[in-house]
Amino acid sequence: METMSDKLSAFAAALRYEDIPSQVIEKVKLHILDALGIGLASTEENYAKGIVAVAREWGGAPQATLLRYGDKLPAAHAAMVNGSLIHGIDFDDTHTESITHVSACVVPTALAVGEAAGAGGKEILAAMVAGYEIIARVGGAMKGGFHAKGYHATPICGTFGAVAIAGSLWGHAPEVIANAMGTAGSQASGIQEFLDDGSWAKRFHPGWACHAGITAAQLAGHGYLGPRKVFEGRFGLYATHVQDREYDPEALAGGFGERWETLNISFKPYPCCHFNHAAMDAAKYLVREAGIRPEEIEAFEAVIPEPIAHLVCEPVEQKKKPESSYAALFSLPYCMALSAVKGRAELADFDEENLGDPEILALAGKFSYITVDSDRFPKYLHGGVRMKLADGRTLEREEPVNWGNPENPMNRADVEEKFRGNAGRGLPPGRIQGVIDAVMNLDSRGGAAEVTAACRER
Repeated sequence: METMSDKLSAFAAALRYEDIPSQVIEKVKLHILDALGIGLASTEENYAKGIVAVAREWGGAPQATLLRYGDKLPAAHAAMVNGSLIHGIDFDDTHTESITHVSACVVPTALAVGEAAGAGGKEILAAMVAGYEIIARVGGAMKGGFHAKGYHATPICGTFGAVAIAGSLWGHAPEVIANAMGTAGSQASGIQEFLDDGSWAKRFHPGWACHAGITAAQLAGHGYLGPRKVFEGRFGLYATHVQDREYDPEALAGGFGERWETLNISFKPYPCCHFNHAAMDAAKYLVREAGIRPEEIEAFEAVIPEPIAHLVCEPVEQKKKPESSYAALFSLPYCMALSAVKGRAELADFDEENLGDPEILALAGKFSYITVDSDRFPKYLHGGVRMKLADGRTLEREEPVNWGNPENPMNRADVEEKFRGNAGRGLPPGRIQGVIDAVMNLDSRGGAAEVTAACRER
């Protein structure tokens, strides 16, 4: 009997560059560029030092390259570091229906294993698409189910995507990849307790998904057996993590080659939780268009989909005054106040020394929220705002589709501008165009080593 992991593994093993529509390939290149810029920016962050130090202490065969630093480490270790860097400042892309940050798991795995295997650019791009498609499907088969139970869907689903990528690039047969997925199910993890104290655990989640997926693929390559009903079994992924075996089998394993979930990935214009973005834009545009000064706002109310409230609004008094930079990324009161007051949200706005801005905190203190049932969430991370002004007026605005969603897209120029700003934190100015060239020409020259070499500081 064919299992779900058999179906996913057959797709990953068989997918070739020539099978993939050109618009999918071009979109993947932009996601690679976006991810690399974020990873390079993250090398300046304090949390990065510990992850890099651990990987260096582990040592091992020089197979794959660390972003910026240039160290050569085993593929699993390099992917662990680079995946953590790409996710660490919460600026990375999202497949919204599965609620997963896909590129933080896909890009580091493909570059690390691709470099170790000496794969060409077309092989790497095809493996990446397999990874994107599988991550999106594993999460999409149980929409919002992982988050509702307190799990972080990205590392759970990302582990299976990493298996698909590694198995594809190492040329594993479908049954070998299926065994790897079975083993990966025991490593697919990530809880959201970091939300209550702004600690760093989440930053490591995609990096560990990369490491776990690569390790599972290596084990399977040596004949290691994993459970074949890792998704649908009575103790499979959905039964254990979501306590619900009623997943959507068509969403999980249907439409391969016809429905390209890679096209449904949203870029992030702001370096904070994606759930915040639409409400932030609603506040920014309302203030700008109505000519409102922050001191005129007596109270403001976010109007948001119900499933996100516990993540970005609760406990509300704690969210109004985040105690750390990372806590601010998951604070809707802070992010909306920042957007309304400054008309922007940039990396520097979340630096520890800037969190005490009295104007922003005063406005954040006037925050409240209401939730709405939504049949558009999570495909659209929508949100709105109502503002009560000192003159008695109440104004409101809704953003039905978050900016960066494919239906309200960031274009290539937007993504390149974001990349240049991020990459400039980790690379000298003269090296930035070289990364763009290496990525955008990945299928016509070189491979992973050329891309990672371009990302070295010197």
